[in-house]
Amino acid sequence: MKTFIILLWKVVLALSLLPKVQCEESQSQSAVFLPEFALSPQGSFLEDATGEQFLTYRYDDQASRTTRSDEQDRDTGWDAWGAWSDCSRTCGGGASYSLRRCLNGGNCKGKNIRYRTCSNMDCPAESGDFRAQQCSAHNDIKYQGAAYDWVPVPYDPSAPCALRCQAKGRSLVVELAPKVLDGTRCRADAFDMCISGACQEVGCDRQLASGAREDNCGVCGGDGSTCRLVRGQALPHVSPEEPLKTVLEVPIGSRFLRVSAKGPDIMVIEAVSLQGRREEISLVSAGSYVLGNTSLDFQRGTDRQTVRTHGPLSTDYIIKIKYGGSRDTVVQFLFYQPIRYQWRETDFFPCSVTCGGGYQLNSAECTDIRSNQTLPEHHCNSYPENTKPTPKLKECNMDPCPESDGFKEVMPYDHFQPLPRWEQGPWTRCSVSCGENGGWQERSVMCVEEDTHGQFSQVEEWKCAHSPRPVTRQMCSTSPCPHWVAMEWSQCTVTCGHGLRYRVVLCIDHRGQHIGGCKAALKPHIKEDCLVPVACHKPRESVPVEAKVPWLKQAQELEEHRTATEDPTFIPGPWSPCSATCGPGRQTREVKCKVLLSFTQTEVDLPEEECGEDRPQLERPCNGGSCTTVPGVSPGLQDPGDPHLQGEELHYWDYRGFTVCSATCAAGKQTAVVRCVNRRKREEVEDSLCDPSSKPRLMIRICNPEPCPPRWEVTSWTGCSSSCGVGIQTRSVYCMRLLSLDQQDSVGVSEDECREFKPAILQACNQVDCPPTWETEPWQQCSQSCGGGVQLRKVYCKQLLSTGAYRRLGDGACRQDKPSTHRACANTDCLPYMAGGEWGKCSVSCGLGIQRREPVCRRLTAMGHQVTLAKGICAGLPSPPLVRTCRMMACPRHKKEMRPIETLRVPGKSQVKQPVRHPVKDRDYDEGIKRCPLLMGLHRIYIQTSQEKRLHLTIGGHAYLLPHTSLVIKCPVRRFPKAYIRWLKDGRPLPSSKRLGITKSGSLKIHFLEAGDIGMYKCIAGPASDIFTLQLIGSDNRLIGRPSLENESAAGSSPSWEEMLPHCHSHRTVVDRYGPGVSVSLLPPGVQEAILQPRLEERLINITLQADKGEIQQDRASQLISSLLTQMSTAELWNWPREETAQGKGTLPNWSEHSGEKVARRPAIIRQQQNHVMTFQKNVNISIGQTAFLTNATRSLTMLCPTEGSPQPNVHWSKDGAPVQHTDRVSWDSSGGLHIFQPRAADRGQYKCTATNTHGSDSETSQLLVAEPPAIAVSWRNVSDQGLAVGRSLRVVVGGRVSVRPGANLTLDCPVTGVPQPAVTWHMKDRPLDASAVSLPSGSLWLRNVTLQSQGTYSCTATNPIGKSAASTVLHVHVSYPAGAGRVAAVSQELSRRRVLMASRSGTSVIIRPGDILRIGCPVVPDHQIPVRWDYQNQTLKESLGPSQAQGQGLQYRMLVRGRVLEVNTLQGKFSGRYRCRTVISSSRQTLSAWIYVRAEEFAWRSGDWTTCSASCGPRGTRLQRLRCVRPEGREVNPAMCHHIPRPVSPAVPCNVQDCPPSWVVSVWSKCSALCGVGWRQRQVSCQHLEGSGAMRTLAPSACKRSHRPAERQECTANNCPTWITSPWGKCSGRCLGPTTTVQKRSVVCQHANGSSHQDCDLRNRPVSVRNCSSELCDVQWSVGAWRACTVACGSGFQSRRVYCVHRRSARTLADQHCAWLTRPSTWQHCSTTTTCGSECKDTTQYCSVVKRLKLCYVDMYKQRCCESCLHDSDST
Repeated sequence: MKTFIILLWKVVLALSLLPKVQCEESQSQSAVFLPEFALSPQGSFLEDATGEQFLTYRYDDQASRTTRSDEQDRDTGWDAWGAWSDCSRTCGGGASYSLRRCLNGGNCKGKNIRYRTCSNMDCPAESGDFRAQQCSAHNDIKYQGAAYDWVPVPYDPSAPCALRCQAKGRSLVVELAPKVLDGTRCRADAFDMCISGACQEVGCDRQLASGAREDNCGVCGGDGSTCRLVRGQALPHVSPEEPLKTVLEVPIGSRFLRVSAKGPDIMVIEAVSLQGRREEISLVSAGSYVLGNTSLDFQRGTDRQTVRTHGPLSTDYIIKIKYGGSRDTVVQFLFYQPIRYQWRETDFFPCSVTCGGGYQLNSAECTDIRSNQTLPEHHCNSYPENTKPTPKLKECNMDPCPESDGFKEVMPYDHFQPLPRWEQGPWTRCSVSCGENGGWQERSVMCVEEDTHGQFSQVEEWKCAHSPRPVTRQMCSTSPCPHWVAMEWSQCTVTCGHGLRYRVVLCIDHRGQHIGGCKAALKPHIKEDCLVPVACHKPRESVPVEAKVPWLKQAQELEEHRTATEDPTFIPGPWSPCSATCGPGRQTREVKCKVLLSFTQTEVDLPEEECGEDRPQLERPCNGGSCTTVPGVSPGLQDPGDPHLQGEELHYWDYRGFTVCSATCAAGKQTAVVRCVNRRKREEVEDSLCDPSSKPRLMIRICNPEPCPPRWEVTSWTGCSSSCGVGIQTRSVYCMRLLSLDQQDSVGVSEDECREFKPAILQACNQVDCPPTWETEPWQQCSQSCGGGVQLRKVYCKQLLSTGAYRRLGDGACRQDKPSTHRACANTDCLPYMAGGEWGKCSVSCGLGIQRREPVCRRLTAMGHQVTLAKGICAGLPSPPLVRTCRMMACPRHKKEMRPIETLRVPGKSQVKQPVRHPVKDRDYDEGIKRCPLLMGLHRIYIQTSQEKRLHLTIGGHAYLLPHTSLVIKCPVRRFPKAYIRWLKDGRPLPSSKRLGITKSGSLKIHFLEAGDIGMYKCIAGPASDIFTLQLIGSDNRLIGRPSLENESAAGSSPSWEEMLPHCHSHRTVVDRYGPGVSVSLLPPGVQEAILQPRLEERLINITLQADKGEIQQDRASQLISSLLTQMSTAELWNWPREETAQGKGTLPNWSEHSGEKVARRPAIIRQQQNHVMTFQKNVNISIGQTAFLTNATRSLTMLCPTEGSPQPNVHWSKDGAPVQHTDRVSWDSSGGLHIFQPRAADRGQYKCTATNTHGSDSETSQLLVAEPPAIAVSWRNVSDQGLAVGRSLRVVVGGRVSVRPGANLTLDCPVTGVPQPAVTWHMKDRPLDASAVSLPSGSLWLRNVTLQSQGTYSCTATNPIGKSAASTVLHVHVSYPAGAGRVAAVSQELSRRRVLMASRSGTSVIIRPGDILRIGCPVVPDHQIPVRWDYQNQTLKESLGPSQAQGQGLQYRMLVRGRVLEVNTLQGKFSGRYRCRTVISSSRQTLSAWIYVRAEEFAWRSGDWTTCSASCGPRGTRLQRLRCVRPEGREVNPAMCHHIPRPVSPAVPCNVQDCPPSWVVSVWSKCSALCGVGWRQRQVSCQHLEGSGAMRTLAPSACKRSHRPAERQECTANNCPTWITSPWGKCSGRCLGPTTTVQKRSVVCQHANGSSHQDCDLRNRPVSVRNCSSELCDVQWSVGAWRACTVACGSGFQSRRVYCVHRRSARTLADQHCAWLTRPSTWQHCSTTTTCGSECKDTTQYCSVVKRLKLCYVDMYKQRCCESCLHDSDST
């Protein structure tokens, strides 16, 4: 019946909504349209008669609804929400509703129905559109007598949720229902759905009103990171010859594609599917197209065509342009291209356990979205937008294991029980103890997991990603610091004369409580003198004032009993209120043992035993006054029949229940409550009204006798393993069950029974930075094996930080004495050896001879001294060479060997004409005396380093010169006429040339050297001759070879060396004094920036000497020298002084061509220009000697160490003195290059390359630094020069606000750090620096003579290649005008107040100081509109609103308020003179002329008196002449008046330069002789006399006898000696050592009296910290259960059993740690059944690909379930 009524109601409702239709009699049936397939709750909605669609709910089945009173919303009157209804759809997104009931008669606010989406999965493709289904449901119902096939009409925004349908093939549109079914889409292209006839917004997550939207990549709620925006422009240039070109390829999955083409060409799009199927369309006409299952919208205008698609593309699109006209077409495109390789999360791996609660995790794999294939991870890592998802962790198999097991079954491969969790350490001490800004404290957070034995280990943090990571840093100590507060002063302690007064000074914290912690140095004084202006008429008493009046004692008591000190002290708290409001009572207070930590100024609680026995009282009696006998009743009004008045007590004691049980378990106690009761009213009254003597006795009973649930109990923490840095403390944690509270009887149980989180078993401690200490490296090898050597080692000052890292500091940071860096070694005598003595004289006086020496037996002693021994001791030992050649002056030839005179004929045309006239005889030349001519040749090697026009050299040398240099070769000779000097070149006469010539003095001139001038020149002076070898250095820095001569063979071979040598017998003895010394000279002389390497110079000299001796030919010597120079680099040739820069190196020649000559040479490292290498390249290459910097971009570093030498040297590397070890990151190649891959901060240091061979060694170093960005140490303090003398210098650090007076000198420091050293620049905001600002080399800015124009913001910028840092300071220049400044101050005050000086018709005159504001007003009304003209010095000023300048006057001005006010600049230029304004008064048309005369206040600096000399004697006394600011008449004014005038510099003048009288001079005290306790310290005391010249003379002590001699020795007290401090012994509950033996521990630390830890205690007296003790808990054993069934039915598996720890006597099960000292039996073993498994090998789980990738086939379970995959894996390996 109910169903029929509902159906009838729907029919009536439908008929009422249909349009009225004329019914004909012939029509046998009428059409019935159901408005909707409505959601049907178990009730009905009745429409209100008002028609406002207010739904009143009437529930039909009260039994089907559960109403809970606790869910009622009493504030709004609604009942709780009901259950959700079934979904209106099964797919495609439907709606469900929930109802609630109004409980107050329909007056509830709000709705009684709510909705949510459901069934959001997509429907099958064949199901069709939901709105179309609703239209087609009316196909069988006739409309106006005809049946139609109904289809939905397009979206109508006016009625999106009405069912409007159109007859198929007709234009008939009818609204078949006012509402569509719930869940119908409002429109096809959105998720919005219709619910109850209204369109509701639905997000892309299919949730109502979620607001979720798809990003440009199509990801719901995404951030656009899975795609990239591609946009650009192309110009295809198609032509009839090439009519079709590809412009763009758009990959599958792209979105929001828009291609626009401007031009006549035709757009063609080809779609290519992943299967290779192609489809192409030419877009000619506008419209919609479908290409590759994607809809396109094409629009075409007159000259532009556009293609748009929302996407995503189902295929690849290839955009082409087809020729359509002569003009070019410009193509613009835009689309979002998906990133091809993306991370995709995998399914969760199998659960770690089968029951009892485990966890499972997932991973992420790189997927190609085109092929849906898994690829290696580097494909996804190549896109910076890709972020690999963090593995997720979730619990699984939470059902308990079967009861038969009795415990949770753990697989052998299960190592993660229970879930990994975050373990956080304790917070470190706050960086500050107080302050408004607070400090910071940190703690360590690590991810730990617990294994089956309860042991914790640290694991990767991603395993704890299932829970949020605890914070590691937080603010602390944000309360203001305690400060001193002084109370009012007391009255003076005397009634007349001088006395004292006192006050109480308290240390108050931010809560207003009196505590400790204030700095004692800042404490205000508590006593001061006072004076009572009354004359005293009695004698002063001898008793001190402090003994009379207790003011001081009171003040001290108020503080001392409240303040903690550095010694442990009891600190009492405030007294509590009296326990009784009347009558006797008790007061209590809390007393704590505290100590003040001086280094942190904080109070710390200590155990009470640390403070000794003198403990203040905790309780005291109190009395609140007498109590009324009968409260509330007057004695006169009491009832005469009251029992109280008849002898019976009115109040009596009565039991009123029991107190709360003292414990919730383990037998607590309850005490009976006894109260005083009024006998008449039976009400409780004050206990004081009852007789205390009749109070009943105390009654106690037992409660809650059941044992307590298991809980964790912990032992005390062990001592910290380290006193600083990072230490570790451990403790034992047991799961215990308390049986009796009184007897403290507890028993250990299994840890599984303790449900709370297990407390940590370890924690970090003493996480504070250690004080800097010295750290020494091992001693290096001794420099000698005997004879006294030296050993070196490196000593660093390092500090162990609280993070565990070491920080290297400067030596000044370590206060202890620095350990020695060297020591003596090899202090033994060496074995005797044979050495050579001194060389004897040469065997000849001229020519070539020999030298000899005698062998000497010597020995090097242990002290390093050479001792000569008897030759017999060295018998049989090899001796050094004892004979060597020596060369003296060349011997003269015999007379008959002299060249005949005929050879001196005139040369031919091809020879240089040489004079042959008979000269005047030289004074030293006498034919009668056979004395040989003496050539004064110089045996030198000349090397030209820079271009010079002309050089003058001397015969006898070897020159290496630059081309185009003019050369003069002198041939100085004695005892021979210079006119007869002849020259030969290469043994032949000089060739004829305009560039060659011989001077009158016999010198050879060569103009503009060329290659043809290379050769050997010989100067012949009779029988004497000498040579000069010339070589040229080419423009390419190589030696120029000598050109071949065509007639060389015709001219004959070159003369032999014997012919070129002079031959003459000398009759003088000067040959012995003229030695064969040779030197090397650089040209031009005196301007060289470098010198030759000493080794090179020695080798050049040796080759030259060998050539001069005739041991080698001259040509051979030239070849050797050329080869020697060409084989060496610039660094090997030249030696620069240290102070020289690299700028001068480029001026020196570099012979770089190597010679093929193999000469035995010492090893040499080829050094490059030493500079800093700063680069951001991944691979950095440097040469040894250079400095490199590591950056974040550095991936590898190579140090090149090129060497040369014969034989080839061996290269070795060391870092900071230690050999470099070959690792996987550090290696070196055969050429000696050092390679460091992935360099780190630990790689920085000094690297040394050493090259060695049999002839010696060479080394060079390079510095490797870690680049750091600049950082400026900013100071935020505001600084002022108040209190400083005017003109004094002020130095501040950038960062704060600086306020100075004019005339001050200010230095702004910009302290900056960074690697490389940053460059500091300064600038001002909005304008450049003026001339008074000077940038110093240190990076500071010096502001001289600060003026008002210096105000502004100064910024320093520190820059290096890593980054940039900036800081600013605001400079304010303030001018003070003291009283008495005269008229200037009055005018300034007037200007400050009025701002405008008015001109007048009769004229006025004012005095203005430069720098003041000068505004002159014309006396007109404010609404004056006629222009005002201004004159200055009778010259009209042009109208200007901005700054202007009067021509020829230098006046700077501007006009304000439409010309009524003239503002003049008084800081620059001249402004004194007459100002006049002229205008016409509009009311009377009269001309107004007003003027004012302005006169500038003139001030100047003048020298004043001299300051006092800074010293009374000695050389350093100076004095300065003070500067005064004066008026023109000479009267001195305030210096601020001259702030606009540059302040002259007053030089210091010496004064009192005279000898000082003798005085005692002391040195600083030495360190105390004792490290702790009492010791002695000493200093030097001497009598010295300082002279006026600055010299200090030491005199005898008697010279200073007039003054007291200072002490030389003094007692000193170092820190209190540390002692061993022990804590009480812990519980006897440590690790068991035997059946009844365990251990108990205590902490033993070395401490000072102030509580700080130390390491100086005597280890021999250290108390024991561990001892054995007896405990019955150790009488335990392992008990095992029976083996369970094998885990497999066939093949090989495993089986497990239960192993637990039990007590032998009680047989109780204990925690496993009680049996840890016993060998634990195995809990599982392998097992195999007799049944053989079948041959079928298949995968039985979907995770086999993951198992194979993670290489888990070795686990039996995975091997069985993934048999096929694991089998293939083993076959492949």
